[in-house]
Amino acid sequence: MRIAFVTSCLEPECDGVGDYTTLLAEECERRGHAVARLALNDSLIAEEIELPKLLRLPFAQPWPARLSRARQWLAAFAPDFISLQFVNYGFHARGFAIRTAARLRRLFSGWPVQVFLHELWIGEETGASWKHRLLGGWQRRGVLALLRTLDVRAIHTSNATYVHRLECQGLAAKRLPLFGSLPLPTQSHREKTDALTFALFGTLHPVWPAEPLFTHLRALKRRIEIVHAGNIGAGEALWNQLEATYGATFRFRRLGRLSPQSLADFFASADLGVATTPWAIIGKSASVAAMLDCGLPVVVNRDDVHYSGVPEEPADTPLLIKMGADLPAELGSVLRGTPALRKREVADQFLADMETAWKR
Repeated sequence: MRIAFVTSCLEPECDGVGDYTTLLAEECERRGHAVARLALNDSLIAEEIELPKLLRLPFAQPWPARLSRARQWLAAFAPDFISLQFVNYGFHARGFAIRTAARLRRLFSGWPVQVFLHELWIGEETGASWKHRLLGGWQRRGVLALLRTLDVRAIHTSNATYVHRLECQGLAAKRLPLFGSLPLPTQSHREKTDALTFALFGTLHPVWPAEPLFTHLRALKRRIEIVHAGNIGAGEALWNQLEATYGATFRFRRLGRLSPQSLADFFASADLGVATTPWAIIGKSASVAAMLDCGLPVVVNRDDVHYSGVPEEPADTPLLIKMGADLPAELGSVLRGTPALRKREVADQFLADMETAWKR
């Protein structure tokens, strides 16, 4: 097949969805398929970048010019179908997609489309504020317009909660798990010591709660090190607050951005990861996917997001540990997994679904 992968940004190691798109495209190419990648709204470049099988169009370029250039480029590649790796915030600061839907309808006219929804919309969780419900309503209109106006043959998303919410809108979607964007570790896990290292990776959400997790960690009666790797994003103030509050009890350390190999080796040296994404949508976390691929068990201490009528799904791997009252005892028996690149099995499912959709 000839597959054109389209997303908003393709700056290497700076955009999680872009990295996922690149790795999936490379895996498909390794299987003998022809692939090309297109970034339509790249905010990290000032001018157009064209390389073999790659076109990146800058955010600052007027949309009419971008659409004309992209249409010409896609026509020259002549894809059998387009894989749209979609994040609504990648095209609009508030995640509104009505105009994006209209633009993509013109751009993709004549080609069947597969859509991977990396995000849906906010404001449907129990107890959501009126502001989030209002913003989420506009986001939902845009996403639904996108799905209902393109020639969509397949819809994928990363977790069962999103699948259920799309079904409530009359749309059939399948779960396609995320995989990590790191290579396999080059070193094995270090020897056990009295200290435990807990790894956090990527954006630290400002609403992430340290308690009661940190109380559970105190109960372990061991030296604890909390280490953050990558860009901390909007969680800078929270990190400083945690260090000021718990610095006498735990050791805090920041590694900053690491190379992919160094990050994988760090996960091999850590004892446990900590997720900042809620349990209900844990499948959407690229940070968690990276830790799992490296065999690192991950504690999920947030269970504060629930959706009416959406059943809670069990973890599909023993490496995901949902925090409960018996967490200290559970951590004493948790085992690391064998590092494995799940992108191969994910690509298997992606290609099988695409072959089925393409024959319709």
